[in-house]
Amino acid sequence: MWLLLLCVAAGMVEAKDESPPLLEKVISITFENEPLDVALRKISKQGDFIFSYNAALVNASKMVTASFTKKTVREILDQLFAGTVQYKTKGKYIILTRATTSQRKEPKLYSGYIVDEATGERLKNVSVYDPVSLSSTVTDSYGYFEIKIDKPPADVILAVNKLNYTDTLVTVGADENGLLKIPIRFNEEKILTLADSVREKIRRFWKTKILAPKSVNTDNIRDTLYRKRQLSLVPFIGTNHKLSANVVNDYSFNIFGGYALGVRKFEMAGMFNLDRGDVQGVQMAGMFNLVGGHSKGWQMSGLFNVVRDSVKGVQLAGLVNADWNSSGKISAAGLFNITHHQSRGVHLAGLGNLTLGEQKGPHAAGLFNLATQDVQGVQAAGLLNFTAGKMNGAQLSGILNFATHETKGAQVSGMINVAATRMKGAQVSGLLNYATRIQGTQVGLINISDSIKGVPIGFFSFVLKGYHKIEVSADEIFYTNVAFRTGVHRFYNIFTAGAKPDTFEGDKTLWMFGYGVGTAPRLNRWISLNVDLTANQVVQGNSFEKVNMINKVFVGVELEPIKKVALVAGITLNGYLTDTTYKEYPTLFTNYTPSFIYDHTYSNDMNLKMWWGAKIGLRFL
Repeated sequence: MWLLLLCVAAGMVEAKDESPPLLEKVISITFENEPLDVALRKISKQGDFIFSYNAALVNASKMVTASFTKKTVREILDQLFAGTVQYKTKGKYIILTRATTSQRKEPKLYSGYIVDEATGERLKNVSVYDPVSLSSTVTDSYGYFEIKIDKPPADVILAVNKLNYTDTLVTVGADENGLLKIPIRFNEEKILTLADSVREKIRRFWKTKILAPKSVNTDNIRDTLYRKRQLSLVPFIGTNHKLSANVVNDYSFNIFGGYALGVRKFEMAGMFNLDRGDVQGVQMAGMFNLVGGHSKGWQMSGLFNVVRDSVKGVQLAGLVNADWNSSGKISAAGLFNITHHQSRGVHLAGLGNLTLGEQKGPHAAGLFNLATQDVQGVQAAGLLNFTAGKMNGAQLSGILNFATHETKGAQVSGMINVAATRMKGAQVSGLLNYATRIQGTQVGLINISDSIKGVPIGFFSFVLKGYHKIEVSADEIFYTNVAFRTGVHRFYNIFTAGAKPDTFEGDKTLWMFGYGVGTAPRLNRWISLNVDLTANQVVQGNSFEKVNMINKVFVGVELEPIKKVALVAGITLNGYLTDTTYKEYPTLFTNYTPSFIYDHTYSNDMNLKMWWGAKIGLRFL
């Protein structure tokens, strides 16, 4: 039931909307030598309305003989009175008044219809404007227009433009008082292909929906108009009138906001600037700037700048800069810089820089830098840097640097560096470095790679195609020792542990653990020289005593006659460091007492005993 009522109501509204204005009603009527006042009564009766006028206005003795077929009431009245009467509507009345006569230099109203040349159809949404004064109007649903021109010259030239029609210029005499009937020709060459139509719709969506409310003139008028300067209160209310979206200004001043085709030197607004095309020079706004073309020069706003095409110059915004291409010198924003395609120059942001394409130039941000394609330059951020393409330059961050493709340069972070493929350069971090294949150096607590041509330096380095050995050995003090060596031949980490088998009695067990570094330069394919430096804490049971350390320098030879199995032997220089104020150390030298080559107690009560020793063992992997 409700649906039926809604449909009926909608139909009533539609029927009401389809009823034409009184002056646009179409009638057919004939007069045969009839008085003018009688002719008016016949017109009002057929049109179902009432004329209202001063009797002195109508010459009742004037006889009318004329025939009108499917003409509007406006056209019939214009022919009967020859432009000497003005008419307006109110309710069921058409009010007739005497047309005012004016001097040539006073404002003058021109009116008429725009029709299709071939069909005679009255055309709506046609732009009619004066290229000199920029006065403009658009035809209504019945093809009718009125345009007022201040101080018209002897001959006024009206430009008539409509999408898919040939642009037309019409010369109208300043003394013309009647209705104009201007035919325009349909231009088949302007019909867009499907692909062109899609691109055109996207372009128009940006320029009419994103940049500003839709203007019929932006669809109809393809000509570019130029003005030295303009002043506006808000879009379309200013010296360029309704044609502001079709005008390129040298200087543009907008009290609240303005809308223009472009600017060539300077533009300023209290709130916002909207430009469909290019902007050159300086553009300033209290809130935001939106540019549909290129920006070349300085662009400054309190909130954000958006440029549909490339930027060459400087962008400064309180919150956000967003553009398609950036090839400027500096782009600085309180929050974000967003570049859709390619970013060149210096980008500075309080929070982040986002490049949906290539980055060429330095980017610095308080939180992050993200690039979806290649980067050439520097990424510096408080938290993280990320590039989904090749990295050629430097990544500097407080927490994480991540490059998904080949990386050349340096990655420096407080915690983690990741080069997902090849890395040529240096990785320096406080926690972890990872690269698949690296040519250069890794410096961090933990370094991991598939292969490396260089040296990883850290607490733990693991190279899948590098140097890693499990060692079982014995020396003059601890007869059972194991160690894990990992890294590369030139520099590796050593994790060690050892015990004295004859003390395996619970809390009496004497054992040690330690850490060290070493190098193993190859002498030939199966012989390597070894130089190790390790520090080991000696422990009894589960009780960690005070400083009770054996530090060793080992120099030996590794022989690998069988692949992945090697024999190692060499000499050691040992230093045993203890605190003389502590008397509960376990006896270290039970089966063998070395000959000390140095025994000295320092002023801090630390005693150092040194001796020569030896080590022999087997290594695997």
